[in-house]
Amino acid sequence: MSVKMNDEDIIKRFHTVVGYGRVIKRKPYLHHDPMWEWRLTRTNDILKLSKKFLPFMGLRRTKQILTATKGKVPVKKRQVLKIVPECGYMKPDEISNRGAHKHVRVGEKPCPTCAENQHKYLRQWRKAFFEANK
Repeated sequence: MSVKMNDEDIIKRFHTVVGYGRVIKRKPYLHHDPMWEWRLTRTNDILKLSKKFLPFMGLRRTKQILTATKGKVPVKKRQVLKIVPECGYMKPDEISNRGAHKHVRVGEKPCPTCAENQHKYLRQWRKAFFEANK
């Protein structure tokens, strides 16, 4: 979602009123004035703002906004994983991704042993996959 125009003060005021997005200065073409642009790229912010704009739009624009946002759901925030030392879920010589999955399920970053075992498992799986699909 974006708004572009030559008036820097209008774009900055729009950004202040809306409270979302960012303002950037666009490089002008030859013999043109500099262009200012307010841009919004996050899905959650676009959905919130489009709902706020609905009362101010006419019928045609309201239908367009509703069509564009139909079926869109807010994106969940990324989960921040806790860092843990060695866990003992797996033995160092075991090749599996089981330990890494256990860590992620409980909201932890895989310990070094589980991460290494998952890496070995995926490498082995890829090798078998590509050999089977030659």
